[in-house]
Amino acid sequence: MALLVFGSPEVRQAYVAVMRLVATANGTRPFDGPRAELVRKFAGLQACGGCHGFARSLDFSALLGEANPWPNEQAALADIRRGLVSEKDRLEALHAGQLVAMFSPEADPVAIQAARWMASALGCDDALGASLEAIASRNAAAAKADLFRRCLSERVGIKREIIDAHMDRHDLSAIGRPANIERFHTLIAEAPEGSLGAEMRNFYRDANFEVPGMPGSPLPVEFLGSHDVHHVLAGYDTSPQGEVYTAVFNAANASAGIGWLAVVLLQWHQGVKLGVFEPVHSHLEPEMMAAAASRGAQTKIDIYAAKWDWLGLLMEPLAEVRAAIGIPSGGQVHLGGYWGL
Repeated sequence: MALLVFGSPEVRQAYVAVMRLVATANGTRPFDGPRAELVRKFAGLQACGGCHGFARSLDFSALLGEANPWPNEQAALADIRRGLVSEKDRLEALHAGQLVAMFSPEADPVAIQAARWMASALGCDDALGASLEAIASRNAAAAKADLFRRCLSERVGIKREIIDAHMDRHDLSAIGRPANIERFHTLIAEAPEGSLGAEMRNFYRDANFEVPGMPGSPLPVEFLGSHDVHHVLAGYDTSPQGEVYTAVFNAANASAGIGWLAVVLLQWHQGVKLGVFEPVHSHLEPEMMAAAASRGAQTKIDIYAAKWDWLGLLMEPLAEVRAAIGIPSGGQVHLGGYWGL
């Protein structure tokens, strides 16, 4: 997982503390508004006793009130370090803090700097934080291109230098393997009713999207096709909000989904152009964000992994695919629903 911690009450409390500290920019601003609500919703996931086998739900109220729970940031850091012993827990707590930093509808350099301070204090690799900070500065153009290319390379399992060369020529779709394009189109056309592939047909029809791999497609089928499968499996529509909730689902499901979540939050929430799509601003619901993370974390297979064979599932009944993967019910679109805006 890349966005949630699982473990002792102390680990979970430290995770919530990281989110709160970033939301308040190390205690320099009030704990209120959408950032605070997002922290409270994620704290609810971490505190749920019945969800995690505890005798009762955990009490994080001291971390969630208006009053600052620590006299200074060093006292907060000491509490956090005691709880986050493993490298994995420290990194996932940092990712949650970065999510808080990106949740504001506009760039929030103060929160980004707080998340970077936290990364340094916890000894975490912070390449993403450096990119986010640069995007909010005068180095924005280079940083935006770097972040998008890095995430695309990670997602499709193609070397970065190949991505760079194709992006410079504005032909990213040419990276796609012809055999995969042909197979994808055949399966989408022939998939029986009730199957994942048939629901993909409905997805493209409702959203008025070309099936990936067609001439003029902005990205390779290995990326766009699997991304669209994620939408359908998780049940999130094609609105800007649906893009974000799908990315949150991925980040909680995957071992390497936080980079793409950053791209999506910048592109479809803060209105910062990255890559090939036009940016927009969107209003996000903290409860939906937390629910998407919870559902992604419960999903048993890393569907974000480049090696996951999503093409092999297109002919299978959608309900059976979801059950086999372990995707909980929820999302915005239910079977037979409308996928468009």
